[in-house]
Amino acid sequence: MRVSAVPATSVDSRLVDAWRRLQAVDPSLSSPFLAPEFTLTVAGARANVMVAVLEQNNRPVGFFPYERGLLSAGYQVGGTLNDLQGVVAAPGVDLPGSDLIRRCGLIQWRFNRILASQQLFEPHHVRTDVSWLIDLTAGFDAYASDKQDRFGSRLLRKGRRLERERGPVRFELHNAEPTSLAQLMAWKSARYATAGYIDVFRTDWARQVIERIHATQTDSFAGLLSLLWAGDDLVAAHLGIRCLDRWHSWIISYAPEFARYSPGLLLYWNLAKAANGAGVRRIEIGGGDYAYKRMLANSSIGVAGGSVDRIPLVANARRLSEESRRWIRASPLLRPPARTFFRTCRRMIRAATP
Repeated sequence: MRVSAVPATSVDSRLVDAWRRLQAVDPSLSSPFLAPEFTLTVAGARANVMVAVLEQNNRPVGFFPYERGLLSAGYQVGGTLNDLQGVVAAPGVDLPGSDLIRRCGLIQWRFNRILASQQLFEPHHVRTDVSWLIDLTAGFDAYASDKQDRFGSRLLRKGRRLERERGPVRFELHNAEPTSLAQLMAWKSARYATAGYIDVFRTDWARQVIERIHATQTDSFAGLLSLLWAGDDLVAAHLGIRCLDRWHSWIISYAPEFARYSPGLLLYWNLAKAANGAGVRRIEIGGGDYAYKRMLANSSIGVAGGSVDRIPLVANARRLSEESRRWIRASPLLRPPARTFFRTCRRMIRAATP
């Protein structure tokens, strides 16, 4: 098998078409973060985005996008903006992850949420998780019936209360106005500041990627900015990315004064209701042990984090570090002070960032 690493900006329309075809035949690869459009959008804002093209008999059979950093270190395309990584390849393509990284000229490749089902990277997993899904293959009515007794009826009561107290509730599937996107990012930035997280929206390239995906509207890939209104007030906003029949939840936030109405959950409920009409069969709401995701989800996929390291000493040190973090997170005694320490560090970094 031939592996050619090329700048993403040099990937031509022939290769893009082949990439899309590989996605279309394997439902597990339908994530927008595995789509050529996502990689090419990031490449338009960052100069270090590469694509490894896998070929057999002069025919492309796989694509592996990555970012190349200092000292030949590799990272996921788009950094924290990227919720799912992996190789888009035809069935039967067999290449060990360490061999792929070597042929890309990398000494390592770090990933935080890769498809756990991709066996080529399985030896390099250091932690596993799930990415939660709202599976709508049986339709919204079946989904709503399943959730009715758990939280659906309570959520609908909150929706009626919102309408009674603040005005008619309406849902907008997609709003193309840049001002609406700016409001979503402002809400999210405020929440990052409260939690002590680094604000990704202060980074120029990240804002460019988000704005360009919001403006992209094609049959196979689109940024959908969905809004929830009560009367004339914007209550909540959600930017997701639709690719084929999957809709990936990306950025969601709401006006703080509407918090008692559970605006985020109300917005997700309306997303699920509108999904089938938009040709969507699954809404991926991402990983993490969050109560609201467990409430909404009725399915999940396995994901994993880790690193392919060609230097054994580095690989062992990284694995030990991850084991230590897991041990601290599982400790009732050590976890609270560790969380406080790292939250304080994030706030200090944010305050020092111009």
